[in-house]
Amino acid sequence: MRGLLFVLPLIFTVSSCSVLDYPARIAGFSMQKFENEKNGRYEQSFEMTKKEGFDKTLKIITDLNARVTHKSFSGGYIVAFDFSKSFDYCLDSTEAAFFIEEVPGGLIKTTVVSNNSLLARILSEKYFTLMAAKPEEKEIKK
Repeated sequence: MRGLLFVLPLIFTVSSCSVLDYPARIAGFSMQKFENEKNGRYEQSFEMTKKEGFDKTLKIITDLNARVTHKSFSGGYIVAFDFSKSFDYCLDSTEAAFFIEEVPGGLIKTTVVSNNSLLARILSEKYFTLMAAKPEEKEIKK
């Protein structure tokens, strides 16, 4: 009987869909909270490669004085926090995720997600504007 009391909770835990996410949650960088967010999610497509989009997103995050907590080019995501230096309505610990994926036609789809829906809306507007901006041409000095 004692064995059954131990085995039953173990079976429920192992059969859970989110059990594979436990190591990431314990380490503090689970992506599930961003993937499940519905209100604070904004998407837009751009004509560039995934590498260009990934690098430009990192530069934009740096320009906004935020900090990257983790990133994965192969996974197509960047998670950053400390947007309070650029936006007044969030805490310095509020995180936002940027998902970058290739879509047919030489485009990438970028998605800005945050559990703070106000930050997600304002950040995505700023981010999409900066992503659409053409790179500045540098003058050649003689």
